[in-house]
Amino acid sequence: MLRISAADMATLKVRIRGRRRPEPPEFFYQSLPSEGIALLATIPRFTVSIPGVSAWRGSLPFAAAAPESAAGPVVVYRLQPDCRYAAVAVIKNGSDCAFEKYTEIAECRTRDRFGNLEKIPGRYVYAAPDKEEWGSVLRDNGYAALNADKISAINMTPVLPSDKTERYGHAIQIRAPLYSGDKLSARNPLPVFSRVEILQSDGRESRWLDFEKYQEARDGLAVVPCGIADGFSEWLARLTDESGFDKWRFRPGMVFSERTEWWGLRSRRRTVHEGLDFVEGFSGGNVRLIPEGVPARALASGEVAATLDDFMGKTVIVRHPSLRLPGGEVFHTLLCHIQALEPLPRFVKKGEMLGSVGRRAGVSIRPHLHLTGAWFPAGFPFTEAGIDTIIHPGFTPAILTSFNSLIETSPLCVISPDDMEFLIDDQ
Repeated sequence: MLRISAADMATLKVRIRGRRRPEPPEFFYQSLPSEGIALLATIPRFTVSIPGVSAWRGSLPFAAAAPESAAGPVVVYRLQPDCRYAAVAVIKNGSDCAFEKYTEIAECRTRDRFGNLEKIPGRYVYAAPDKEEWGSVLRDNGYAALNADKISAINMTPVLPSDKTERYGHAIQIRAPLYSGDKLSARNPLPVFSRVEILQSDGRESRWLDFEKYQEARDGLAVVPCGIADGFSEWLARLTDESGFDKWRFRPGMVFSERTEWWGLRSRRRTVHEGLDFVEGFSGGNVRLIPEGVPARALASGEVAATLDDFMGKTVIVRHPSLRLPGGEVFHTLLCHIQALEPLPRFVKKGEMLGSVGRRAGVSIRPHLHLTGAWFPAGFPFTEAGIDTIIHPGFTPAILTSFNSLIETSPLCVISPDDMEFLIDDQ
């Protein structure tokens, strides 16, 4: 499946519908280069996107009207019931064809016109992507849509990290192999979907890892340390009691790595969810919302590293200096969307109150407590980076961790499907 990415939908201002927003267009059109047939022939067998604008992949923007003429294929995206845009057809030479059928045709025509696609030995596109670009690659399982028409404007040699990434302690470098057909010269790369490789450095040597191995290495580190996991049940029990619940209810969108929003029209998130949202629970046979004013308490002893504004309230970041990875990263817990105490103590004990559940005026999303756990480099400048950067899944200095297994095995939590008939008692 080919979709317009959530980031592009936000840019197009059609990510969600609301009372004050105009009805989004039913269709969007994306014109590909003349050799774009090779791009459609190499779409992976899962959902991916062709970004409209990218600093290292060129520009293939979307339009709300079909072009009068186009050198290459034009992908037609249609608004779906889930408020996303999916490719439904391709226009070529004035006629249109169903998208699934055209990808089959594209494979045959690519072989006939260009020959079998092969990597060009020793030729790569290099990039130091920002978090949005890297987040797009992560969402697309490591694949990037390369526009060969723009290859001349793209770095063909490794690039240096920016001052900003150096200040943050880590910079990611990626490369993507270029492809050509065996009927063409290697000087003529074709637009294709290509899986990236990541430069991995351990201080002694640097080597390129394929995307899957990189993900495996990250996943091996993205675990909640025993020092936090052992006390989670006690912390959860106290939160449950102070909320007046018997147990918590987690619907789709409320747990780590979910891709949909649990509120409103259940739109697709711009990035995957970075933690747990404690929103609602069972009380006396009813499902109720977490009351405003419920204490937000520290999971474990530590020191307050920063207090940052988020879109609903404040985020309090607690550093736990005794919990470290071999690379020096320190574990932190983040309690988000709360009304933080002022002033906060520098050092906090396990269970100490840091604030309370609440939201700032004018925010329509229900009050809730968001919990994130992450490994950050020692001495990381949280205030300089900002909350939107540090919890972004595409931001490489942070290794986000999942609490999902802890709630899945807890008798105080229920993971349930999204049942719209299950009414919530707001009183």
